[in-house]
Amino acid sequence: DMIKKKHLVPGSMPRYVWYDNNCGLFKYCAARTGERLHLDVGLPVDVFHWKCKHKKTDIECSFHCNPHLFQELLKDDNTWFFNSSRAEQTNVWFGGYHAIVREMGAVKYEFFLDEMILQKNKLTRAKLEAEGCIPGYRRELRFASTVLST
Repeated sequence: DMIKKKHLVPGSMPRYVWYDNNCGLFKYCAARTGERLHLDVGLPVDVFHWKCKHKKTDIECSFHCNPHLFQELLKDDNTWFFNSSRAEQTNVWFGGYHAIVREMGAVKYEFFLDEMILQKNKLTRAKLEAEGCIPGYRRELRFASTVLST
């Protein structure tokens, strides 16, 4: 229901949804009469989850949510467009704040996590810069120069 509530505008539902337990979500949706989310949206699991969390005989995980069945999520060099393992690591990082945020209301919760994310981003950027990286540089951006006439 959360996914549907987030995408109320017709045509706004993504083609794929990454969720920590998509195989469980698939199983839940498939068991509900009239539910179409699992039919209309791809629900791949993280590659690590696919390799380690279930037996290969698990129908939901191995067949319906197997990330390797979603070839359109792979780039030409056979790497993933979306780094689901990094998302999993971030989810674990968020989990470290669970004891702090569990009693917070929505406004304080969002403010706290926004601040933690800003601090984490500053630390990550500083670490990358110290390693000689340029974290703000994006190769795919091309800037067109415009001439203004007066």
